[in-house]
Amino acid sequence: MRGSEHVARQKLDLAQEVESQAIATTLDKGQWMLQGRRNRLFVLMSGAGEVSYRGEATTLQAPTLLWIPTGTPAQLTLQAGSRGAWMAASDTALGQVGLPGNISEDVRWLSIRPQLGTRIDRKAAAQLMTLLGDMETELRDNGGAAAEMVRHQLAIVSILLWRNSDLSAAVRQPAPRALVSSFLHLVDQHMRRHWSVADYARSLRVSSDRLNSAILRATGQTPLALIHARLMKESRQMLEDSGLQIAEIASSLGFEDPAYFSRFFKRHSGRSPRQFRVEATREQVNSAGSFAAWP
Repeated sequence: MRGSEHVARQKLDLAQEVESQAIATTLDKGQWMLQGRRNRLFVLMSGAGEVSYRGEATTLQAPTLLWIPTGTPAQLTLQAGSRGAWMAASDTALGQVGLPGNISEDVRWLSIRPQLGTRIDRKAAAQLMTLLGDMETELRDNGGAAAEMVRHQLAIVSILLWRNSDLSAAVRQPAPRALVSSFLHLVDQHMRRHWSVADYARSLRVSSDRLNSAILRATGQTPLALIHARLMKESRQMLEDSGLQIAEIASSLGFEDPAYFSRFFKRHSGRSPRQFRVEATREQVNSAGSFAAWP
């Protein structure tokens, strides 16, 4: 078995399976259209940008990293002056990375899960940039034992990704009850900014998967459903108790388009904001009349 693995490793042309390059945007934005054919790692040492993945846009602020697995297209935009490095590696190349048994399962699972704008410290960003730069040199020069050198570099990159994920034992995870409480507190603070679930997860220093799992287990609802429910509660209260116009309420709740707010409200309540306000006013009048008639 060991002999056959060795032969397979020798036959693999890493120059066709792995690519690495430094990023240094100039006065213009840098853009990448990722087709999903290979795993992509981006390390941003300085600057900012945005990644669009599965229809959701995530803001990036250095120092940060992205890991985008194969299979799903994405688009990355970096602002002028951003600096970093990227790597593309096929599933075949990653499958040849030898790792210690205690973290190999974590890394295997991590490799199929996106990390979109995971915050890292500058030291980790610098380590990754140096590794990706060395990898670019090895692949370009193709010197003696270049393939083995790149395999070792891939292994170190994998370990650094693991260290900077929520799977590493070095990262303390909040207890589920504390996580739910912190999430609900953040929703109260940021619902008007329309944070995505990924934004809440980053603020809580957990993965989106862990946040979804903890919230669903504790409440029976997804984080997104709770965010929408909180927005609806605030919407109803403002429609009932304030004299603001519907467009003003929409703006107060962070909806730039009043028509979109009306569609959102009707989707979750079955009535338009105007219908809800009319019915709520009628109920208040009826209640006041009934109360006044009591002996």
